[in-house]
Amino acid sequence: MIRKRIKHDEEIGADRWLVSYADFITLLFAFFTTLYAISTVDAQKMGKMVHSMRVEFDSAAFDSGSRNLSLSQGSGGSSASSREFLQSLTPNDPSSQVRAFRGMAVRQPVSPEKTILTGKRNLEQFKKNLESSLGVSISTGIVRVHLEPRGLVISLGERGVFDSGSDQIRPEGRALLDDLATSLASVGNYIRVEGHTDNVPIRNSRFPSNWELSTARATVVVSYLIQTYSLKPEMLSAAGYAEYRPVVSNDSEEGKARNRRVDIIVLNPAATAVEPN
Repeated sequence: MIRKRIKHDEEIGADRWLVSYADFITLLFAFFTTLYAISTVDAQKMGKMVHSMRVEFDSAAFDSGSRNLSLSQGSGGSSASSREFLQSLTPNDPSSQVRAFRGMAVRQPVSPEKTILTGKRNLEQFKKNLESSLGVSISTGIVRVHLEPRGLVISLGERGVFDSGSDQIRPEGRALLDDLATSLASVGNYIRVEGHTDNVPIRNSRFPSNWELSTARATVVVSYLIQTYSLKPEMLSAAGYAEYRPVVSNDSEEGKARNRRVDIIVLNPAATAVEPN
């Protein structure tokens, strides 16, 4: 009886290694499964991430390979562009994915699509929008807006932007240009800035005549729009006309004040066509 019990205990102990072996195999399987899960990127989720980053940053880096991302596919689905993007990453090197997204995030954002105003109707609608946003300045006579065959003319009176005989923009003038530039930034038309004066001669160390003063004011406004609101320089031009393009007679102080102005003209495409290239 004692011999049989010892033999039975030896047979049970001989099979215990299988339990440890099975545990080891299970842990090893879980380990490699975890590694695979870490190194494998879900294409659909990656596509959504790329799309959301593109919307947030509007970066040109996304335009080359993710313009056709599909977000309507089922689980595990992906578009060709998202697969190409994933293939460019090193699967077993998560840091390469981080570097890729960092590179795309730091690029400069692309300018939003601009609307080219064509025809009188579009210009009239833009005029109404400006009148709504610049209502106070228009009601006080600082800003005047009207349509001409060449486009929409926005006249900024001297007292709203500059001191007399100066080309330095006043703080309230900057605020006015800020309100105006917000609307101009959405327009794809060519814009001309024209400086005008009254017929009173000016002679000082900075401006020998009204030509220099009118041209300097137009140039300063153009520079402000470019530097502050990133309007494209190739879409802007500056001109100075001194006292030779009055809107009213210079016989009165009120008339002289009307003539001292900076005109910002949103040119219609027909007028732009006759401009020198």
